[in-house]
Amino acid sequence: MIYHWQLGTGAQISADNEGAQTVVTLVQASAGQQQRTSNSFTTGIWIAPPHMTLTPTGGILKIITPSGESLIEIQGNSISLQTSHSGTSQSTSSSSSSTFTADTQSMPPMQPMQMGNMQMNMQPMTMRMGDRELTMGATSQQRFCSECGTPVKPTDKFCASCGHKLG
Repeated sequence: MIYHWQLGTGAQISADNEGAQTVVTLVQASAGQQQRTSNSFTTGIWIAPPHMTLTPTGGILKIITPSGESLIEIQGNSISLQTSHSGTSQSTSSSSSSTFTADTQSMPPMQPMQMGNMQMNMQPMTMRMGDRELTMGATSQQRFCSECGTPVKPTDKFCASCGHKLG
């Protein structure tokens, strides 16, 4: 689940837990341009939703994992890990800070789409149209002759169509 917060400066922070990695993205928009900064930190798997404390210059993101807590500081366009898995709590909030937790809901998985003889699935990414199929991210075992492009079997030594020696 991705969590989002708005900073007082008009910037937006997103945090996502991808396995043991915490990915923090900062998006800053101004008239006619947008700047995106993204950092990944090894924090561990979250056991609680992240908690954001706003500061006058950005924010402090608190991540809790089975091995402890990590504090990620967002200041200007900089994202840095302040403490990781410490046994003691470190306070970095100021008197003018405000604290809130993201109120987000996870999206349901995308359902397969079908239109006429075309079908598309997202997990895994597959598209079928008639008798043709394209799968993204999957490793294909299908080989082709480098000379004529005809499909060949992994055990073939020569192309059955043009006779080219396969390597």
